[in-house]
Amino acid sequence: MQGITMKDNKPDSAKSVSIVIPTYNEKNNLGGLIQNIEHVLSSNKIDGELIIIDDNSPDGTGKLADSFARKYGNITVLHRARKEGVGSARKLGFSKAKKEIILSMEGDGTHNPDYIPVFLREIEGADLVIGSRYLPGSKIVNWPLKRRIVSKVANFIARFFSGAKLTDVTSGFRAFRKGMYERLLIESYGYPFNMEFACEAASRGFSVKEIPIRFANRKSGKSKLNVLKELYTFIYVAFKFSYTYKPITVFGGIGLVFSLIGFVLGIYLAYLKITTGFIANRLPLLFLSALLIIAGIQMVSLGLVAGILTKLRKEKL
Repeated sequence: MQGITMKDNKPDSAKSVSIVIPTYNEKNNLGGLIQNIEHVLSSNKIDGELIIIDDNSPDGTGKLADSFARKYGNITVLHRARKEGVGSARKLGFSKAKKEIILSMEGDGTHNPDYIPVFLREIEGADLVIGSRYLPGSKIVNWPLKRRIVSKVANFIARFFSGAKLTDVTSGFRAFRKGMYERLLIESYGYPFNMEFACEAASRGFSVKEIPIRFANRKSGKSKLNVLKELYTFIYVAFKFSYTYKPITVFGGIGLVFSLIGFVLGIYLAYLKITTGFIANRLPLLFLSALLIIAGIQMVSLGLVAGILTKLRKEKL
């Protein structure tokens, strides 16, 4: 099995899993993916169900999924009336899962089903296991540069604002416990869904583990990611992370900078008053100094209040 490191034939103790796959125009990729998954489940004696959520694909992906559902007895296909996004598709699929362990995969063939037994082994003792593209031992094959840039930027944003010590929070290849997922508050519905999921789990103190994976770009079709749209979305999510996970660090830091600049200006004006005897021509600077100090105090106060609300939110959940 290329690119996958097994652990000396250690048996898998988790043998039951719900595999959730969102799809949109993946007719040329889905058939082979399902067959590979079924082979892995059968050869490893894993009790697995497949939940495929199709966003009304015009290329016939949904009909193809239905044909495999008739062939295999463990596939459920959920048809949606319109394209609603990958994040909401995952939410729907997770809510329909019957197993305690849920595994999320992409429908474009970028995720190798051979990793399924690895995830099931690693989930023992953890709440969430993420297949990382950036750990030592990971490998990325034929991924376009713009996708790599968006991924790197999104991961940097998430780590900076949430404090999550993870290498790949945007990876959609992950296994987790349904009970843990149901305790999270995830508001995103698009591509940032994975990012918020991972950061929320880490922030709430759940056990999060990463494993290296081999990630190969899709062989057929085009990515659904709109770079400019998702970059805007990631910036919005970053702002939300700033007051959700580290409000006192972010807002308190900004407030201290404002106050420091205002204080320095005040010292300068005081110096002018002492040495020249007047500062009448510096009144706008005086107003700016006062404004910055007041704004800084307000920003620090906002950080403190947001920190208290964040703590109460976590305790309530």
